[in-house]
Amino acid sequence: MKSRNFKLSLMFAAGCLVIIAVAILVAAASAGTLAGDDKIYDGITVGGVDVGGLTKEEAEKKIQDYIGKVEARDVRILIEQEEVVAKAEELGFSCRDVDGVEKAYHLGRSGHLFFNASSVSNMDASEKTFPFSASVDETVLKRFVEEHCSTYDVKKKNSKLKLVNGKFEATKSRNGRELQVNETVELISNAMVKDISDSPLEVTAVVKTTKPKYTSEQVSRCQDLLGSYSTSYSTSAPARKNNVKVAAEYIDGTIIYPGKIFSVVKTIKDRTEENGYQAAQEYSDGNVVEGIGGGVCQVSTTLYNAVINAELEVVERSPHSMVVTYVDVSRDAAISGDYKDFKFKNNTEVPVYIAATADGSTLSFRIYGEETRPSNRKISFDTKIIETIQPGEAVTTVDVSKPASYRAVTQSAHVGYKAQLWKIVTVDGKETDRVQLNTSSYAAEPEHVIIGKQAATATPAPTATATATPKATEKPTATKKPKPTAKPKKTATPKPTAKPKATPKPTASSEPESETATPAE
Repeated sequence: MKSRNFKLSLMFAAGCLVIIAVAILVAAASAGTLAGDDKIYDGITVGGVDVGGLTKEEAEKKIQDYIGKVEARDVRILIEQEEVVAKAEELGFSCRDVDGVEKAYHLGRSGHLFFNASSVSNMDASEKTFPFSASVDETVLKRFVEEHCSTYDVKKKNSKLKLVNGKFEATKSRNGRELQVNETVELISNAMVKDISDSPLEVTAVVKTTKPKYTSEQVSRCQDLLGSYSTSYSTSAPARKNNVKVAAEYIDGTIIYPGKIFSVVKTIKDRTEENGYQAAQEYSDGNVVEGIGGGVCQVSTTLYNAVINAELEVVERSPHSMVVTYVDVSRDAAISGDYKDFKFKNNTEVPVYIAATADGSTLSFRIYGEETRPSNRKISFDTKIIETIQPGEAVTTVDVSKPASYRAVTQSAHVGYKAQLWKIVTVDGKETDRVQLNTSSYAAEPEHVIIGKQAATATPAPTATATATPKATEKPTATKKPKPTAKPKKTATPKPTAKPKATPKPTASSEPESETATPAE
């Protein structure tokens, strides 16, 4: 009985061995490798490509073909509504298999056939995968992005004002778009290295949107007349009239955006003949002289008064050296060289527009913007004279080339002043505020006169010359006895010259003067 059981046990054990052997053979067969087979086990991948059941040479060819497709795949770069398409290799992408096929081939070949087949079958998928080596030449990628993607940048565009048929129109504004090159390069590079496949790749570029500083909605709010002022120059000489007109035309149509500062000197350009100016009278060191651009100070002065009526912020203003006749004291604004300028700032939230006209008789400025001041609020201005300085005795120059009867006034007397300009604010007719705008000093200058003093012509003495023997003098004819010279009448005692009267305070009516660029001014 025991013998029989023993035989049965042996037969059972042998059967189990056979079953195990068959199972291992089946596993080995499914793994693709048996004794003497040179193929890679099934389930092994290189760069995501299945190379199971292939020889090493077949696997290498398959991988190289696949790498070619990966490098040639399309990469779409989206720039908002725009799209740039390029091959991955154009963007500096490259891919290679370092030793993936080699490792795949040797996987499961370190021991007995049955052991290797079993171990490969039981491995995790990660253990049977060998990645590609991918890289990006970012110099190439950056150059491509700058040359082909940055072209879609859009500059922001501010709205501008136009005066068409007496009505303001605002041009369209536009948002700006700027490609962020470095951020976009990094994004594309990471995407290509992370997703190594032969499928098209899509990447959204990094862009920065910039908004215009002045939108159409904001600019279109400039519709109201904020302040205006006019002065007369009808009695000016032709050259001076020309200068006033030229300077006014340079300023006409100027737009000053919120927070910006306007300069008269910069806007009217250099006072040269090339820029249209002519020689005319102007002030220089307390004298009236001829200078290119004489008269342009009337332009800056007229604009100054329009600006204070509009209540914009005055940044720089200087009085003339002597009073002018076309505005009240302290209401002038001189310009001279680059050291005297009239500047003001647009201290509102809306652009302001300057309109100028000079018709040969009247110079006018109108400043437009958005009126925010209440209708019951009014402003006026008052000049306060602090001190009056008399010009003194006339300054006389003798010109010996002129006859004694000659007398010419080359410069009229100017009374000097120290004065202040005040702005008075009323609401519903009641004064609510009084603000000092400036303090001005003007030099007194006496009258300048040239008188003649030409010397009398002397009778020449006779010249001694040899003469012939004189003939006998004829008998003289009797002449009438001369009458005695009448006694001269007594000359009246001359009366003393009256002290010159003070020049009256100037008004905005007559001849303008201007400054010239002299360091001593």
